[in-house]
Amino acid sequence: MEKSDSILYSQAALDFVKVSTAYCRFLEQLSPNARGREEFCRTMCSLLPWLYAKAVEMPEVSETGGWNSPFVTEGDYNDVLNRVAGVLGEWDDFLDVFVDDFKYSDTPVHCTISENLADTYQTLRELVETYRQGYEESMEVALRETLEDFPTGWGRKLLGALRAIHDVKSADTSFEEEP
Repeated sequence: MEKSDSILYSQAALDFVKVSTAYCRFLEQLSPNARGREEFCRTMCSLLPWLYAKAVEMPEVSETGGWNSPFVTEGDYNDVLNRVAGVLGEWDDFLDVFVDDFKYSDTPVHCTISENLADTYQTLRELVETYRQGYEESMEVALRETLEDFPTGWGRKLLGALRAIHDVKSADTSFEEEP
């Protein structure tokens, strides 16, 4: 198959990988600063809808055999989780009714923005790294797996985090950092 005919090099796929890269890079470079929470919320309220839209625009990727070795380590995951939790502090926690565990409960389920974003990061970072390697068979498997996990996995996590970040951003606060 010619590169120009492959979904791997379609504008939709390249745009999706581009915004996934921006998302991962932002989380990897995140550090607390004087405007940490405000800047974080503003950036996430821009990046997350863009990422969601690019995933929705993707055409279906045909079934192929194969698998990929993971790139993201537990340390990478925990680093992102801790960076986000460090920036958000007490604002990291939220209650959610749009999670699978809610069907077993009559109260909202405790979640954290940091875990939702780290779960999303792990999935998207795997895709970005596979694209960086440049092996088309692996890229196709990674793209298909990422998109298959979108409806019930990282897509839900992204939306849960976005709702919670919206609440943090919209809260009656001056975004002054705690001492």
